[in-house]
Amino acid sequence: MTCALACAVLSYRDEPFLLDAVRSLLAQDVPIEVVVVNSGGGDPASRIAAAGLDVPVYSVAHRLYPGAARNIGIECTRAPYVAFLAADCLATPGWGTNRIRAHRGGAEAVASPMTTADPSSSVAWAALLLQHNRRLAVTAAKHRLHYSLSYDRALFERFGRFREDLRAGEDTEFNARFSGRARTVLAPDVLTAHRYPTELSAMLRDAFRRGALQSRMQGQIGTTRPQRIRVAFAGPRNVIRSVIVTARSSSPERGMMLRALPLVVAGAAAHFAGALIAPARSAIP
Repeated sequence: MTCALACAVLSYRDEPFLLDAVRSLLAQDVPIEVVVVNSGGGDPASRIAAAGLDVPVYSVAHRLYPGAARNIGIECTRAPYVAFLAADCLATPGWGTNRIRAHRGGAEAVASPMTTADPSSSVAWAALLLQHNRRLAVTAAKHRLHYSLSYDRALFERFGRFREDLRAGEDTEFNARFSGRARTVLAPDVLTAHRYPTELSAMLRDAFRRGALQSRMQGQIGTTRPQRIRVAFAGPRNVIRSVIVTARSSSPERGMMLRALPLVVAGAAAHFAGALIAPARSAIP
């Protein structure tokens, strides 16, 4: 079977929701060339086989940073367009068809807006607003960020592969290489559903960790030194942006977002603290 779109499912330590991610791709209304890239241990191949899923698995015991896992996915697939899906995400209906349509319409990179895989959870909505308020279908174009991209394979021939030494931000660094030199579009009907924390304590810990990681990452991409203050104040800015995208949203999403806004404030405070405090430690929690 010839597939126009390939997707590498990126897993660390055989993540518990890996099977759901794979099934969401196999359930698309177009065939997708799927490969699982797992690192850090576990036995995803056995789990996938036991579930009756016919998907190749590349798994190593040592940890791979996301760029290395992405590059393996590129090598292990052949379709002309290449996407990536984290093992804690789901491809919503139409994810494959609409990506392919956008690529065939002339886009060399196609971005996906985010939604939550747990739409009844206020905590999950708060985490979405805190992390991805600039990656929603209702985000104003001038503020929108393009991530969860699928790529025309030719881009990797022109601009190389993902950096393998970055703990995070490998896609930011790669996308910057072709910014202004290749057509990138957001496809509002290519929704990626992320499994955000559904318990407040877990959401706050995750926000703290992300603030710390982003603060450290500033010195790894490009030549700038870490800018802890700038990263820390992303938390308060995200509260303002969350209010704006909530106002722009339609029902029933707007109602869930309104209930989540107080939790967004708590998460922003945790992010602020993580950016200022954790980088001084020897390891990110």
